[in-house]
Amino acid sequence: MALLELYTKYNRVWIPDPEHVWKSAEILRDFQLGDNLLELLLEDGTEHGHPVDPSKPQLPPLRNPDILVGENDLTALSYLHEPAVLHNLKVRFVESRIIYTYCGIILVAVNPYKQLPLYGDAIIHAYSGQNMGDMDPHIFAVAEEAYKQMARNHKNQSIIVSGESGAGKTVSARYAMRYFAVVSKSGSKTRVEDKVLASNPVTEAIGNAKTTRNDNSSRFGKYTEIGFDRRYRIIGANMRTYLLEKSRVVFQADNERNYHIFYQLCSCAHLPEFTSLKLCSADQFQYTCTGGDTTIEGIDDKKDMEETRRTFSLLGLKEDFQADVFRVLAAILHLGNVEIRNSGEDKSSVSPSDPHLAVFCELLGVSSEGLVRWLCHRRIVLVAETVVKPVPKERAVNARDALAKQIYSHLFDCVINKINTALQVPGKQHAFIGVLDIYGFETFEINSFEQFCINYANEKLQQQFNLHVFKLEQEEYMKEDIPWTLIDFYDNQPVIDLIEAKMGILDLLDEECLFPQGTDKSWLQKLYNYLDTSSLFEKPRLSNEAFVIQHFADKVEYQCRGFLEKNRDTLYEELVEIMRVSKVFKGPVLQCCPHYFKTVPRGIVFLTVTYFSCLPGVKPANKQLRTSVGEKFRSSLSLLMETLNATTPHYVRCIKPNDEKLPFEYDSRRVVQQLRACGVLETIRISAQSYPSRWTYIEFYSRYSILMSHQEADSTDKKQTCKNVLQRLIQVRHFKFGRTKIFFRAGQVAYLEKLRLDRLRGACVTIQKHVRGWSRRRKYLQIREAAIVLQQYIRGKRTVRKTVSAETLKRGWAAVVIQRHWRGYCMRQIYQIITLAAVTIQAFTRGWIARKRYKMMMKEHKALVLQKYARAWLARRRFQTMRRLVLNVQLSYRVQQLRKKIEEQGKENRGLVERLTSLANTHSQTMDRLQGVEAQLGKSASQKASLEAREKKVKEDAFLVSLKFMANSFCSLRNPMLCSFDQITRNLLDEKENETRLRKIAENNTEIQRHDHEKEVQALKEEIKRLKEERVTLHRKLEEGVQVNSDLQEQVIQLTKHVKVIPELRRDLNNLQNQRNNMDRKMKHQSEQARGTDFLNLIVEVFYLLMLSLVQPFSTFDGRILENHQREHRESYETQLQGLQLKMDYLKNENSKLQHLFQEKSSVNDNIRQEVSRLSSENSVRLHVDDFFVSHAAKQTSSPAIQKDYLGMLEYKREDEPRLIQNIILDLKPRGVVVNMIPGLPAYILFMCVRHADYLNDEDKLISLMNAIISAIKKVIMSHHKDFELLSFWLSNMYQLLNCLKQYSGEEEFMKPNTPRQKKNCLQNFDLSEHRQILSDLAIHIYHQFIMIMEKTLTPTIVPGMLEHESLQGISCMKPTGFRKRSNSIYEDSETYTISSIIQQLSVFHSTMIQHGMEQNLIKQAFKQLFFLVGATTLNNIMLRKDMCSCRKGMQIRCNISYLEEWLKEKELQSSNAIDTLRPLSQAAWLLQVNKSTDDDAKQITDMCTELSSVQIVKILNSYTPIDDFEKRVTSSFVRKVQSLPQDREGSTQLMMDTDYRFQVTFPFCPSSQALELLQVPNSLHLGFLTRI
Repeated sequence: MALLELYTKYNRVWIPDPEHVWKSAEILRDFQLGDNLLELLLEDGTEHGHPVDPSKPQLPPLRNPDILVGENDLTALSYLHEPAVLHNLKVRFVESRIIYTYCGIILVAVNPYKQLPLYGDAIIHAYSGQNMGDMDPHIFAVAEEAYKQMARNHKNQSIIVSGESGAGKTVSARYAMRYFAVVSKSGSKTRVEDKVLASNPVTEAIGNAKTTRNDNSSRFGKYTEIGFDRRYRIIGANMRTYLLEKSRVVFQADNERNYHIFYQLCSCAHLPEFTSLKLCSADQFQYTCTGGDTTIEGIDDKKDMEETRRTFSLLGLKEDFQADVFRVLAAILHLGNVEIRNSGEDKSSVSPSDPHLAVFCELLGVSSEGLVRWLCHRRIVLVAETVVKPVPKERAVNARDALAKQIYSHLFDCVINKINTALQVPGKQHAFIGVLDIYGFETFEINSFEQFCINYANEKLQQQFNLHVFKLEQEEYMKEDIPWTLIDFYDNQPVIDLIEAKMGILDLLDEECLFPQGTDKSWLQKLYNYLDTSSLFEKPRLSNEAFVIQHFADKVEYQCRGFLEKNRDTLYEELVEIMRVSKVFKGPVLQCCPHYFKTVPRGIVFLTVTYFSCLPGVKPANKQLRTSVGEKFRSSLSLLMETLNATTPHYVRCIKPNDEKLPFEYDSRRVVQQLRACGVLETIRISAQSYPSRWTYIEFYSRYSILMSHQEADSTDKKQTCKNVLQRLIQVRHFKFGRTKIFFRAGQVAYLEKLRLDRLRGACVTIQKHVRGWSRRRKYLQIREAAIVLQQYIRGKRTVRKTVSAETLKRGWAAVVIQRHWRGYCMRQIYQIITLAAVTIQAFTRGWIARKRYKMMMKEHKALVLQKYARAWLARRRFQTMRRLVLNVQLSYRVQQLRKKIEEQGKENRGLVERLTSLANTHSQTMDRLQGVEAQLGKSASQKASLEAREKKVKEDAFLVSLKFMANSFCSLRNPMLCSFDQITRNLLDEKENETRLRKIAENNTEIQRHDHEKEVQALKEEIKRLKEERVTLHRKLEEGVQVNSDLQEQVIQLTKHVKVIPELRRDLNNLQNQRNNMDRKMKHQSEQARGTDFLNLIVEVFYLLMLSLVQPFSTFDGRILENHQREHRESYETQLQGLQLKMDYLKNENSKLQHLFQEKSSVNDNIRQEVSRLSSENSVRLHVDDFFVSHAAKQTSSPAIQKDYLGMLEYKREDEPRLIQNIILDLKPRGVVVNMIPGLPAYILFMCVRHADYLNDEDKLISLMNAIISAIKKVIMSHHKDFELLSFWLSNMYQLLNCLKQYSGEEEFMKPNTPRQKKNCLQNFDLSEHRQILSDLAIHIYHQFIMIMEKTLTPTIVPGMLEHESLQGISCMKPTGFRKRSNSIYEDSETYTISSIIQQLSVFHSTMIQHGMEQNLIKQAFKQLFFLVGATTLNNIMLRKDMCSCRKGMQIRCNISYLEEWLKEKELQSSNAIDTLRPLSQAAWLLQVNKSTDDDAKQITDMCTELSSVQIVKILNSYTPIDDFEKRVTSSFVRKVQSLPQDREGSTQLMMDTDYRFQVTFPFCPSSQALELLQVPNSLHLGFLTRI
């Protein structure tokens, strides 16, 4: 289709406008070839005629359809030209408040002059891992693309950020580096990424300043290389600087400031650490008050100083280095206040008492005399002598300022070098990403050497950019197999040659600088002479001190004044010599740039301060060959270009929307000037020359299927269908078919949109036509019908009035009377005939019905009789069968009870035997004691008789001796002894009396002792008698017990014999079941006639189920034989049972008496207890042996008649603990054997082992087991932290183990739901609350890891399934995009996810949890977290994807939410409140669908969207994108109206939802009904060393 054919009525064009650059107009009449005027209608309603040359018609550019306006990528516009780009940026920036836009590979960033919530960590994570173009344009998308290509292609990358001062270059570069720091954590203790970010405040403080265009303008270029290791984590960084604006140190224009660091330092002059610097306010220093106001609105220099010092410390720059830096800065300020006075003709002087001079010399440690002398004098070296010549004040001031600039340059490079040193960490760099923050193209009213260098650098960057764009275009064409044709693009190599070639501008400038008498005018004259022939170089008409260069962006006029001086950058050697001996610069702190202030040959020093960090210092052979500033800049720029050419570049172009720094104000003239300068329009021009619009086949098919015929739409080959449609609609030369895309020429997509709109408009007109026709026809028919009725009524009335008269009325009345009688007669005749026929039919019918009813009643009566007898027979049979079965069950139960009673009686009998034995032993001991006492009494009597005999003999012997003595001595001593005889006699008498008294006392004592022994003997005899009686009684009871035991054994033997003769019970049961099924079927058919049968059937079914549950152990026995034996022995068994019950009661009473007796004998009681426990164990063993023989006798039984009574514990040896942990935890796999086990079986087994350790009261064993369990589970989780099934399995078991520890802890709050048997199984000796807490923390860790794995699995499916997939068939949400992704950023065809993929994945998660027996409450918490992730991720993508904000997409989202809600209902998870987490997403979808135009709509949006913050609502409204021309955009006034409404919401500044948010997990107590004593350990677990107790 020819371009002229598009200039038809209603289409719109762009015409030039002096105020807005371009303005829109609508074509009033179709343009025909040969017309000299294009009739237009402007937007203000005025008509305008655009003149056209008929011979060469230059028509104004066409305007894109509104549906294409606001695109993310400017190259996706159908008409690619300057007004389309300008308008698209304006719509996005002003109406949608979107600051980023793609232009091919360029990211255009418009400075909003307002803080926006677009740079949080949540947004960084949202862009991480995404392809460029999948999300809305953003600086993070460019950074992610660079990071991804570095990791995938193993090639270094560069991000080139350029733009005017105040356009936001520094902020963009800072955000790019912040992105790398967040997504590539170093993981080391050095935290190098924090240091990289911390370098920004330092460099901004010493290198940024306020200008008329920007409050934080970078006055130097910076290239930061961020190094990465092989794992692509930040390992270090390096910074290069370019062209520092040194002149700002000594001079600032009006409303500008010096570098920030000076004002920060002055704001902290009052602090103690800065008092030695002797500073004052900034307005009192010459170097800081030149520009006027020393403050910036909204900036606190004091706080910025704190931040600067903090980042200094974070970078590892110590306090002494900071002190030296501040000392040098203060010295520069004082140097600027040194007053230089005029001392006569061509002379100047400085007062030695100048306070600032003294402070300067004190701070730097230099000689004041030397400084004063060489500021005002100059040394001239002649051939024969050296002359010192004074200099005028102007040159002295220049020397002072040159020294200040030199010192600051030295300090700047020292700080940069220190930062680079701090950013280097050990390790080898594998790759790097460079961020270039460099000045854009500049043109001012007065342009000097700085602007010349800046524009020269931009020429080089533009050339590199053009070649890169051309290369990418070629790669795209080759990838799609499209023939490559050469594209003409602007090559600025001639301009670069003009500047840097031999005999170019820089070459002539360096040559002129070599001449001592060279001036700016002489250099300019050389330019005129040598470059006058170049078409890119011009001489101004009205000036002889300037020259003009035609740059790629615009013509720039440069003033030659100052070029030579700035290129030389001279400083007298004497001042350098003074600085060289400074203590500060000689010290170790600032001695980082050794080439500064070094000894050099006498003369003028060419300073190379600024560029040392870019290129190693050059050592010239002599001073004439020293490198100038221009040469240095050219070398550093060449090095930069080599670096950029060796990397893959990514471009960010920052645009300044207005000069007043107003938020979201758009000045079209300023913007278009920058677009021309930064290369955006050149990119557009290159794209427009080829095939700018590029669609995939699927996108084209989905969008333009409406243009296809029925045959084309029904074709299965969509690619061929697209080709057929395009060949029919467009000329072949206007498009190309690639492998995956269709390439269109400029304007063709707009033409297709026009065709699509015409087709839709035609369809709408057709629909409207038919609907309106149907409505009109319906209304017409209603009116016509009403008119006919009215006409009939009126005509009838008129006819009546014409024909009515007296005679007519009489005749009419007579006719009516005759008709009445005749009709009555006829009707009576007909009635009689009908009545007779009806009666006859009724008679025959009623007879037939009566006979039929009689037959039916007879059949029913007979059937009832048959049913009565049949039901009676069946009832009797069922009753008999049930009675036999119940009696069988009762007999079995009684047998079990009798066996238990036998066991208990045996235990009691053995206890009585032991007690009798102990009593016999006691009796024998008592008899022995009695015999001993009798022997002692006999021995005492014999001793008494011998004592009396001895006494008598002693007395007699004493008397004879005394008589003999007296006789013998009487003779010799008669006289002496006579006097003593009486005395001796008295003594003997006294002794006799004493002996008599003593004998009486002994006799009394002996008698008393004898009486005591007799009493004790009598008591022992009585006790022996009583014990003999008790022994006889116990023997009698024992004999009775033995008799009872033998009777019970005989009964057991008889029952065993009965069991052997019951082999056919299974057949009877099967027959009974079949009969029951037959009866159920019959009773179902007769339920209405015999309602009573339902109750009988229910009773039968209940008894049948009871029978099946009770007689299962005897299911293979014959019921009929058992019934016969029951009838024979039932009464005898009952009698014997009553007798046994009485005997047991009697024995219990006797046992209580014996217990009372044994309590009196404590020592004997202990022995009896020990013997009873031993005999009980022997008895249990004996009973187990009996059970074995009984079970052996009943070989056909499926299970033993009496099962063991287990305690719910598992016994293991201490040395088997490692085996237990290895088999039940470390080696256990969720799949296989565990799947078929009881859910939570490992937890139950571990708890039963814990119970056994508690039962043994073995604290060491218990603690060792608990610690081993915790350590083993931690090890399993750490080694399999990505295994979803294993995490689910152990989360379920940990939860079950926690519940067991609570349920059996013995605490009342946990014991309430326990059964009596479970209460007996509680822990008795230890409190495991501390271990419960440890296990709870471990379970929480497992839960979070479990959630993390599920989120990682589910995340890739969320956005494709919830947003991108079209779940509602026939409603296409696709609009023209045409964004051209970089070939490097497109992955291989990946799996397509739908909402079904999400639901399927959720079902897999749910089935795995159910399979592992996870508690329902825990499942609900997990899915609530997953649904929150789905809602948050989807909503975040809506916020960052303008193409997803449409009405149809809202319908798709709400449909998908309904699918998720149905899934919750299907899985019975409604109570989890998971659907509530999707309320923000649901409200966002509703917001996309609701009307957005009136005040009521705004109020409704505010009331309904309670879960969305105001920022999110405004973002959605601004991003709303119509899919068709029939939809309307949201106006800015409506958005402001919504913002003005009161909104009481928390977190109203949050744009993104935190997808990492975690709901608090709880583990509610859920008691288990599982009986521990019934659990069995499967053999597949290899736990044979465990023993059930």
